[in-house]
Amino acid sequence: MLRPDLIVLLVVIPMAAGILTTLLRGWVAVQRLVGLFSLVSIIFLAVGYLLHIYPGGVETTQAGDWPAPFGISIVLDELSALLIIAANVVGLCCYLHAFTSLEDKIERDWFHPLFHLMMMGVNYCFITGDLFNLFVAFEITLMASYGLICLGATRQQLTQAYKYVMLNLIGSTFFVLGAGLVYGLMGTLNFADLARLTHEAALNGEGMPAGFEAVAIMLFFVFALKAALFPLWFWLPDTYHTCPIAIGALFVGLLTKVGIYAMLRVFPMVFIAPELRETSPILTIIAVGAGLTMILAIIAAVAMQNIRRILALTLVSHIGYLGFGIAMMTPDGLAGAVYYMLQHMVVMAALFLCCGLIERIGGSDDLSRVSGLHRRAPYLSVLFLVAAMSLVGLPPLSGFYGKLLLIREGFALVDKGYWVLSVTSLLTGILTMIAMIKIWALAFWSPPVREAASAVTKDTGSNLAPAYVGVTVLVLGSISMALGAEMVIGMTRSATVYAGDPSVYVNAVMGNNAWESSVIATHEMQAPTLDIDTIAGHVEQPHRHDEEVHP
Repeated sequence: MLRPDLIVLLVVIPMAAGILTTLLRGWVAVQRLVGLFSLVSIIFLAVGYLLHIYPGGVETTQAGDWPAPFGISIVLDELSALLIIAANVVGLCCYLHAFTSLEDKIERDWFHPLFHLMMMGVNYCFITGDLFNLFVAFEITLMASYGLICLGATRQQLTQAYKYVMLNLIGSTFFVLGAGLVYGLMGTLNFADLARLTHEAALNGEGMPAGFEAVAIMLFFVFALKAALFPLWFWLPDTYHTCPIAIGALFVGLLTKVGIYAMLRVFPMVFIAPELRETSPILTIIAVGAGLTMILAIIAAVAMQNIRRILALTLVSHIGYLGFGIAMMTPDGLAGAVYYMLQHMVVMAALFLCCGLIERIGGSDDLSRVSGLHRRAPYLSVLFLVAAMSLVGLPPLSGFYGKLLLIREGFALVDKGYWVLSVTSLLTGILTMIAMIKIWALAFWSPPVREAASAVTKDTGSNLAPAYVGVTVLVLGSISMALGAEMVIGMTRSATVYAGDPSVYVNAVMGNNAWESSVIATHEMQAPTLDIDTIAGHVEQPHRHDEEVHP
C-alpha cells in the first residue's frame, strides 16, 4: 500500500540525486548510476500511484501536518501522475542520449546536478497544491535551466541565454505579483480553497472581487510566456537550437508543458470556474492565441532549412493544439489537450534526439549538406519516420487520437466559433506533414552527395548505442499510446473531471466535506454576499445532515 506521505519522494529523490551528483562531481560513471536510479525510481513510483488512485482518486499530504489551506498541500491526482510519468520517461531518454553526445568537460562539470534539480522542479510543479509553491517550483526549474542552457559557453549559446534569462525573470516578476494580488483578493493561495471560494462567489450572484479578471490575465501572460503561445513564443526558436542536443530535447519535452500544466490546473478550477465561463474573456484570449500560434509558427517551420529550427518552430506550432483544448473548456476538449500533451512530450523529444543522431552521422543538420541517411542509418530512418508521422497525426499513430478529440469538439461547438480553430488545426497538420516530408526527403531519401558521405564521423559506431536506446524507448512509448489509446483517453478524461466538478479535489485537500459544506452554507444565506473577511478567516459553516447534498 502506497502511503500518501510518500508523495514527497517524487521531489525528494531527484533533489537527493542532485546533491549526490554534486558531491560526486568528476566521477562520471557513478553520477550516471545515481541519475539512472533516480529517474527509474520516480517512474515506478508514479506508475504505482497512478494505478492506486485511478479512477478518480486524489492522494494528498500536508507538510508539517498543518491543515489546508494554512500549510503546504502536496497533491497527486491522475493529471499529476500522468505528467510525472511522461516527464521522467523523457528525462530518462535524454539522459541516456547525453552519455554519448555531451563533451566530457561538460558532463564532468555541472550537467548531472543541474539535470536532476531541473527534474525536481518539474515534478514539484505537478504535485504542488498552491499558487505560491507553483511559483517556487517554476523558479527551481528555471534556475536549473539557466545553468543547463549555458553549458558549453559558446558565443551563440550565451547570446541566446541572456535573452532567455531576461524574459523569464520578467515572467517570474509578474508571477509573484499575481500570486500576491490573488492572496490580497481571496485571502488564500491554495488551489482547493480558491476553487471553493470561487464557487461560493458564483452562487452568491455578486461576482468576483474587483480586479479578479485582471489578475487572471496577468497570470495567463506568465503561463503563456512559459508555454510559448503567440505572441510570446519568439524567444524559443533562437534559444533551443543552441543547446547541446540532449539538453535541447529535455527542454522541448518539458519546459513548455509546465506552462500548459499551470493553465490546466489553475484556470478551470479558479479563474474560469464552471459558473464563470459564459462571461470570462480569458477563453477568447486563449483561443485567439492558440490559433495564431498554430498557423504562424508552422508556416515559419516550412520555410526553414535547419532541422533544429524546423523542429523548434513545429514544437511552438503544436503548443497551439493544447491552447485549443483549454480554450474550449469542455470535458473532451481538456481530455484531448492532456492526451495530446502527453504524446507531444514524447514525440518532440524523440525528434530532437533523432536530430542529434542525424548531426553525428551526417555531419550537419543543414538540409543542404546532409543526405542519403536511409542507407547509412536505416534504423534511424525508421525511428524518425514513425515519430514524424505521429506528430503529423497520421492514423493510427498517437497524434491522431488527440487531434481527433480536439477537432471533433471544435466542430461540435460551431455556435461558439471554435470551428475556426478546428479548420486551423487541420491546416496546421497538413503544413506539419510538408515540414516533416521535407526533412525526410532531403536528409534521408535523397541520394548521398560527396560532401555528406565524407562527413561520416567516428560516432557511427557502437558508442551511439545509448542514444539509440533513448530514441527507441520514446518511439515505442508513442506507439504504445496509440495501441492503448482508448485506455489513455479514459485516463485523461478521468484526470480532467476536476475542471467541471472540483468537489473530489477540494474534499481531498480541505477535508471534512469542505465542498458540500460550502454549497449548503451558501444556499442557506438569506442575502448572499462575498464577505472577504469571512473568506480570509476561513469560517466554516455547519453541515446539515438532514438535507440532501448536491455538489
